[in-house]
Amino acid sequence: MTPPEVTPVKRYPATSVDDPPSTPSTALAEEPSVEGDELDCSTHKALAEVIFMGQLFSLMPIAGYNGPDPRDVTMRYRSARFLYGCLTLFLMLSLIVMLMVDTGHAPSIGVQQASSIAYYAIIVFFMVELMLFARSWPQVMGRWYVDELPFRREPYRPPADSLSLRRKVHLIAFGVMFFAFVEDTLNFLSAYRLNELHIRYCPHRSGFWKNFFHREHPYVLRVFPYHPALGWTIELTMRIAKFTWHYVDVFIICLSVGLQRRFVQFNERLERLDGQPQPQAVWRTLRLDFVRLTELVAFVDSRFSKLILFCCANDMFFITVQLFNSFDLKPTTMTTVYFWYSLGFLICRCFLMLFVVSSVSRASERPLETLRRFPSSNWNLDLRRLCDAAATSENALSGKRFFFVRRPLILAMAGTIITYELVLLDQVKQIPDTTKDCTF
Repeated sequence: MTPPEVTPVKRYPATSVDDPPSTPSTALAEEPSVEGDELDCSTHKALAEVIFMGQLFSLMPIAGYNGPDPRDVTMRYRSARFLYGCLTLFLMLSLIVMLMVDTGHAPSIGVQQASSIAYYAIIVFFMVELMLFARSWPQVMGRWYVDELPFRREPYRPPADSLSLRRKVHLIAFGVMFFAFVEDTLNFLSAYRLNELHIRYCPHRSGFWKNFFHREHPYVLRVFPYHPALGWTIELTMRIAKFTWHYVDVFIICLSVGLQRRFVQFNERLERLDGQPQPQAVWRTLRLDFVRLTELVAFVDSRFSKLILFCCANDMFFITVQLFNSFDLKPTTMTTVYFWYSLGFLICRCFLMLFVVSSVSRASERPLETLRRFPSSNWNLDLRRLCDAAATSENALSGKRFFFVRRPLILAMAGTIITYELVLLDQVKQIPDTTKDCTF
């Protein structure tokens, strides 16, 4: 197989108040090669370290993502990155098949078995989706680079009293993944303590780590005999799967931060005009810049709305399951600490993702509020058309257009989770404690 051909992307020239108005189209003149007058980095550059972090765990197998030009990004099928991603995907598919076969032979399926299958299935889906995104990443970032180029130069400026785009993306991404690493560490310590407790009650001739692996992945040992290499390979695969589970939310957050920032810059430029009369060319440029942002949001939504839909469904499902499990007594203190930390982190991560994604819609509404403060004596045709565009545009990311992520959705999701939990409280059996189960 050969890597897909990257279609060259033409770019917008820099715009200013005195420039003739530009049009929001991709068929424009080439961008100047000199970047010394840029005031802000591109989203392509801001995401470079986030993509590198994902590649450490087999995600987004692309090359050239840390260069200045998104057209240089490629996905090579004959590369270590791609083979690493395929190997991880194959291991996850093998695990889910073995788990489903083992669950099919069980007399009944409980909450724990269903949630495990759902967890593995969503991980596989995320891995496949990110690999498909890697194929189209040059086109996505090329279009994004073109549309945001005017906002990285005068007369636009970086948002006042705000971190740079790159630093803000890094702070959010690495901050969330640090707490995810703490959760994974607590998970391992909890499993370690439970295994110690199990051996105390049920002395086996097998070693500590064989007993540990049997408790964590019994469905694998029903197919393959235990070997330390097999055990640690599966454990490493599970670490990658857990990282992927957190990473997709972080990925969506970082994309939303890039979109929200451009709307904030647009509104701050309007506020700097202070309601003063402007040449008609200025209003026409502003109107076309707003249309450019609107088209960019629609383009990003068409590419990533499926990922947003599954992320929201995944977070709601596991929050509900964990809330139900909160009524079970935990055998060890470490298990209790891990459980409540994991539940709190999951809820915070979910609502942080919703809050940041909804900030795109909120930021796109502010220009209309600013324009309505302009005196009517300064109005002209282009200013009126700009107001109409700001009032009628659907600048919000969605979940396959089943729902749009706005601030009211956060309260709606919270209410749904609580209601669903109360309904299930008396309908689902609690998970039994298997710490003292010595049947093997």
